[in-house]
Amino acid sequence: MRFVLFKGQSQYGSLRLHIDQLAEALRQQEHDVRVVDLEPPERMAAINAALADPPDCFFGIGGVGSDLRNASGSVYDQLGAVYATLYVDHPVHHVPRITASIRRYVAFFLDRSHVQFLAGWPGARGLAVRSFLPPGANELPEPVDASDEAFARRDIPLLFTGTYRGPPQPGWAAWEESPAKEVVGEIAGRMAADGALPILDALKASLASRGGQLTPELFDQFVPLLQPAQAFAEAYHRDALLHALGRAGVPMHVYGNGWEALTALYPSFVYGGVGSFEETMRLLRRTRLVLNTNNGFVAGGHERVFTAMCAGAAVFSDASKYYAEAFKEGREIVTFPWSRMAGAPEQLLALMDDTPRLAGIARGGHKRAMAEHRWSDRASKIVKAVKQAR
Repeated sequence: MRFVLFKGQSQYGSLRLHIDQLAEALRQQEHDVRVVDLEPPERMAAINAALADPPDCFFGIGGVGSDLRNASGSVYDQLGAVYATLYVDHPVHHVPRITASIRRYVAFFLDRSHVQFLAGWPGARGLAVRSFLPPGANELPEPVDASDEAFARRDIPLLFTGTYRGPPQPGWAAWEESPAKEVVGEIAGRMAADGALPILDALKASLASRGGQLTPELFDQFVPLLQPAQAFAEAYHRDALLHALGRAGVPMHVYGNGWEALTALYPSFVYGGVGSFEETMRLLRRTRLVLNTNNGFVAGGHERVFTAMCAGAAVFSDASKYYAEAFKEGREIVTFPWSRMAGAPEQLLALMDDTPRLAGIARGGHKRAMAEHRWSDRASKIVKAVKQAR
């Protein structure tokens, strides 16, 4: 099968690396793959060349490339090609791209609750295939030494990489007073109080508390309003956890944007700068334990988990229904539910102090991730779905 992969922008480079490693995985499976980089000034020439010699499938992450159209409509429909994508955020952050009119539109989502959200949303009915698929692990070429001796030489006790967004902001606060504004505010509050609550369930509960129910028509009307509530909940939980760890004096190396104020407040946080994902992959080879926050993925998986495991680091994360299914708790991963977030710092410190246990968890996670969570595994599933859409 022939593929064109769109390589778009990425804050830390992780999505661009996803494309490179997916491309290699597809080539290893004997598919013909071209990568079109959308960053250089000459990108239009590369896009036009790909359109002039169309593949079976065009693929982008986060809906990149889905808006390629002309006066006659989607270029993919005119070429008879499949357009496929993997969304790495909640669908409410990508409404225009998800609702693009493409006949053979294959959309993957890294959380099963996102797929359930789309199943009830009339605006997403144009998708030919919508399916659950977490990202694969990004890896360095050098093999990992998973021995206890090598683990003991790792010199970063705890690592967190990502953006600190600050305290959550109620993006609906400036709206004119209306029942919809009240519902959105209540949705955000429900999701902040219950870190395992998907936004669809929060919407239904908020309507039910007013004697209403979610009809397809009402769902269509609410979808454009839900992004601020989802963003609030995502920021709320990351902010709450990081402050709890800081107050407890948990020693942690942090990289990413927006950390200056928090690292000034908590001396146990060591700030290494903004960094890039390629730098992170090197850091992971020196790291014993990686902290993951799921960004609201209550039934899905973050690529940070799989990448850390393949690099030989243990993972401590907020719980997800998917992690409970994919990994053995306490043997391949350690998780905590948001309902017991107050105990997470003590749980984390105890884990950091138990090197033999931590090494065993790292080794177990490494074995599982190398067997089931690499881009080669994801590539096979993408190919299967594309064949179904054709």
